Amino acid sequence: MKIGVLRFSAIGDIALLLPLLRAMPEKPVIITSSLGRALLEDEFDDFVVLRSKRLRDVFAHIAEIRRQRFDVLLDQQNNDRSRLIRTFAGARRTYCHRAKLLEIPAFERAKILFEKSSLLGTLDDRFEAKPKNYIVLNAGSSPRWISKRLPDAKWREIAGVLRKRFALPLVLTGSADEADYIAHVASVIGAPVENRAGKTSLVELKHLLGGAFLTVTTDSAAMHISAAMKTPTIGVFGASTWKSVPFGPWNVALFDHTVYPDGQPPVPTQVCGNYYDHVDIREGLDRLQDFLA
Repeated sequence: MKIGVLRFSAIGDIALLLPLLRAMPEKPVIITSSLGRALLEDEFDDFVVLRSKRLRDVFAHIAEIRRQRFDVLLDQQNNDRSRLIRTFAGARRTYCHRAKLLEIPAFERAKILFEKSSLLGTLDDRFEAKPKNYIVLNAGSSPRWISKRLPDAKWREIAGVLRKRFALPLVLTGSADEADYIAHVASVIGAPVENRAGKTSLVELKHLLGGAFLTVTTDSAAMHISAAMKTPTIGVFGASTWKSVPFGPWNVALFDHTVYPDGQPPVPTQVCGNYYDHVDIREGLDRLQDFLA
């Protein structure tokens, strides 16, 4: 049986699929973007890569997919472009999300599609303690979502708690187009820190996160990658919904209980606000204590 899994973007959403892709009985062909391939090429062998969003390239992409003669095609993107692709892909069976599932947490929604196709094995929730080498602080997110950025004072507070509790080196990460912002965070954090923002490929970032003892991160691709690599991960949420929390008992979502006293996640907003002032990193550390022994 030849299986294709389609997901072009975003990087975090592709990383979210990793536990599911790894649990498939045989490796699928990944239908993705060049960034998706860059993230997954150390684990998967076969890709069909969409060169651009131009209509000419989309139809060339469809022709390449048809040549694959897929028995099953799982559309995890579920937008107009992927709908066009799966309609003409020539697969014997195709699966996509129904609109009513969009309110379900992201990982559970993705899991339902794999289960619906009967192509999901046992998810690997085994955990092996990470070496106490370093802790990653991912201060970045998409530059379009600066509302996800924590205040400088909150990063200083987090760094202080982590250094006092673990006395491990700190590594800052972020994308190349956030380099100036991450350099600013490094300058105000109040502790020695190695700045790796924009200095790694996606696979290098993946293994940097995979080798960390702990990751503390904004709602970002790094959060999903870290969790997929079974690194204890604390995702700090405020302007976005923690329904996007990744798979694994080794990760937790933190939010400001003063801003959200009922624990209900917000409608995501790009408007900056005081979403993080009362977030307490110690809450996340206590909830992950079994993974940080």
